[in-house]
Amino acid sequence: MGTRTVHVSLSVRGALLDWSDREFEGVFSHPDGRKMTPREAKSALMDELAKGHEVLPCAADCEGFDYVKGCPGHVTD
Repeated sequence: MGTRTVHVSLSVRGALLDWSDREFEGVFSHPDGRKMTPREAKSALMDELAKGHEVLPCAADCEGFDYVKGCPGHVTD
């Protein structure tokens, strides 16, 4: 029998309200790999909120991720 795993997600609103500019440095990247400035990262998060995305996945392989509820949980061997 497998173990249930839940991936970590980021609260978009929480990051925007609680993180300092220093905490944003180096966390987000452009599609081409360049690091975003804190201002660019905040703008990208505002765009996510405009799409209705309350949380973002912190794992690329989170199957069934819900942008409001987060990771549904996964059974792993």
